[in-house]
Amino acid sequence: MPLILTEEHTKRLVIGLQYDANESLHNMFKWRGTIFSFVIAKPAAWVLIIIHVIFWSSWHYHSCLDASGEAIEGCVTTREFLKRNFYPPSLRDLAPLIGAFTFGMIFYLQSSYVIYRDFYFNGHQIAGNVKNVTIVLRAVLRRKEARWNVARHLVASQRILYWEVQKRRSEWHGDLPGEKYHPGVWNDWAPRALGEASLLTPQEMDYLGGFAGNKHMLLYTWAIEQLREEIGAPLLGNGQRACHLRSDSDESHFVTQCCNQILPMRDNTARLHQMLLVPIPFPYYHLVETMVFFVLLLMSYSFINLNGAISSAFSSHISIFVFPITVLVTNGIIEMANMMQDPLGDDIVDFNHEAYTNDLLDLTLAQCLLSAHKSAHAATYPPLPHGMKPDEDLSAAPRHEQPPPSGPGGGGVNGAP
Repeated sequence: MPLILTEEHTKRLVIGLQYDANESLHNMFKWRGTIFSFVIAKPAAWVLIIIHVIFWSSWHYHSCLDASGEAIEGCVTTREFLKRNFYPPSLRDLAPLIGAFTFGMIFYLQSSYVIYRDFYFNGHQIAGNVKNVTIVLRAVLRRKEARWNVARHLVASQRILYWEVQKRRSEWHGDLPGEKYHPGVWNDWAPRALGEASLLTPQEMDYLGGFAGNKHMLLYTWAIEQLREEIGAPLLGNGQRACHLRSDSDESHFVTQCCNQILPMRDNTARLHQMLLVPIPFPYYHLVETMVFFVLLLMSYSFINLNGAISSAFSSHISIFVFPITVLVTNGIIEMANMMQDPLGDDIVDFNHEAYTNDLLDLTLAQCLLSAHKSAHAATYPPLPHGMKPDEDLSAAPRHEQPPPSGPGGGGVNGAP
């Protein structure tokens, strides 16, 4: 059965265009998300198809007969003129060019997919580091607000990252604050995205807004500072320590564990920025786009050979069907590669970055604030499988002398020493 995804499902997915690979026949006749759905509006594809239609119609239907059926003196048909002066090259003649442009196109597609895939996994890596920190925080810090005061800075950093990327992309495309794809300036966006989610205080947002350095590095510093303060917090009202740590070495190890998760976030955040700032070099992109157009332009003339031998009277119209498909598939591959280089736009294959941020916020809130304490009482444990009994408490049992050696050789099993 094909996948049936509701709007609620799609909102939670980073890649909303999901499919069942086993439903090949159903997928073959889908329109949404296929290369044909977004290449159909590409002007270059239609220009090439129209050029071929002109060649095809002139080749087959231009004659030198007047309205009465008499031959026009001195007239030369398009077919005869082209045969004499511009012999249509066969696809075999164009093989070197077609091979070069195919290699360039596939390499371009692969390079674009690497950007797309790495962007996806970097986003998950950033969220995964925060989730790892919350696991350790919940196991060590007793107070809910203590866990949240550490983790909220990391969640805020993730949201700021996607705001920065979207803001830069929108401004480079000429969008102004308040337009559809522009997330807004800091003073408008931060209270809505950070303040309403209780991620930062108004004072923290004001300080970050005017901070001339890297906002993410400052937030990571705040998180580590808050972590150290919570470890050294005074005893709770019931006389318990604020954290489940028993020694200074435990405290040092705990901070190190958290730092080992927080510091790689800086690397992944910078890498995600650089992926969008350093796309495939423009000369290579320009070469591929230009080469595809001009090779297809030559093929639009060469495909006349598919309609039958030039020297014979036999002819067909197969090229009028084959060439448009060739153009649409080729331009679709290029267009798909172009879209994958910018995975945060409004294309069908772009990422839903809100799925990243909403998922991380929900899980962090649950991990830091929701109660789910496990009792240490033995009665709450499930029974052991296969009717096994728990080990006896040997701490109070009298100590015995070493048992006599077993086995015929006086050693261990089968006489082993």
